[in-house]
Amino acid sequence: MKDIFRKSINMKGIVGAAVKSVSESDLAIINSMTRREFKADELYVFPVLCCDTRLDRDMDRFTKEALDQMTTMAKGVTGIFDHSWSALGQTARTYKAEVRESVDDAQYELIAWAYMPINEKTQPIIDAIDAGILKEVSVGFAYTDLQCSVCKQSYYRSDCTHLRGRDYDGQKCFTWIVGVKEWYEWSFVAVPAQPRAGVEKGYREKLDDEKLKNLGGDGQVKGLLEYLKSLSVEVKDDDHALSIVNEWKEKADAAKGVEAELATVKAAKEQAETDLKAAQEQLKGAPDAAMAVAGQKFFEETRNEIVRLGGLLGESTKSLEIIMKGVTDINSLLDVKKDYERRVNEKFPPTPQTKGADGDGDAKAVAEINLKDYQV
Repeated sequence: MKDIFRKSINMKGIVGAAVKSVSESDLAIINSMTRREFKADELYVFPVLCCDTRLDRDMDRFTKEALDQMTTMAKGVTGIFDHSWSALGQTARTYKAEVRESVDDAQYELIAWAYMPINEKTQPIIDAIDAGILKEVSVGFAYTDLQCSVCKQSYYRSDCTHLRGRDYDGQKCFTWIVGVKEWYEWSFVAVPAQPRAGVEKGYREKLDDEKLKNLGGDGQVKGLLEYLKSLSVEVKDDDHALSIVNEWKEKADAAKGVEAELATVKAAKEQAETDLKAAQEQLKGAPDAAMAVAGQKFFEETRNEIVRLGGLLGESTKSLEIIMKGVTDINSLLDVKKDYERRVNEKFPPTPQTKGADGDGDAKAVAEINLKDYQV
């Protein structure tokens, strides 16, 4: 299975001393798992320290809750050699487990109890256990989730930006194994707790590579740190480096936004200049607004004068008003006005106030005219 994790324990007394006498309750559990009933003296029973809450070389730590979960899965878990999943390699089987608190450092340890039949095949293994030769074990299991010790988020399934083994503000990042969904086996191993020991290497490296890609490092976060330092940029850790790069990216994005706004303003300015030029061209061929208003007023006054003159001549002013509105040519209108003025003058010739003072009339009448009586 692709998600198998294997964790080794590197402590003295990994495998404890064999139990000289098997209790009746333990014997009952064992016999519930066998095809025939065994007597106590036919079995070799021994405790196995499988895993604990201490930090291992893979920068992983079990939570106590994960160990508690494993106790419920312990019955029937097989003991083998070097994680070789072969029926011939099966050596012992677990029948119970419990979590204990260590008196040395208050860490929690998962103690499993295993048995094997005593016979010619198993006697060399029993002798090796009793001699302290076989004492290191590794467990194979599937975890529920890994939690980042720095941000407390899921290490692979969230936006966690931390990397196992790196320092962040003085604390080294590691991952908590917060749950175990299956416990496959435990195995005797020659060298426990090796770097990356017990992990399906291809699977874990794949997950780590995917995380680096998601962080934008693509496996080159360390190169990013070196690059920033080459620019004399003070960098504390990975988080700081990523924050610097993100800040640069935000500024670059902001600059692009301003550039886009400037392009929009420039385009609007060019359009406004084009519209203004077109309006100016239209104004060149259009009459001045004030002149247009004055011309319209002159038309109206001329029509009204013609209607007034027609009224003096006894014509219908309403009819004449309608007729004059139909005249739109100024020259025609002025000709009509001129004709009406002539006709009115003919009908009502003007009489000067100084009539008789021109010397052609009666001398007496002339003598009686006093021009001082006429003032303007």
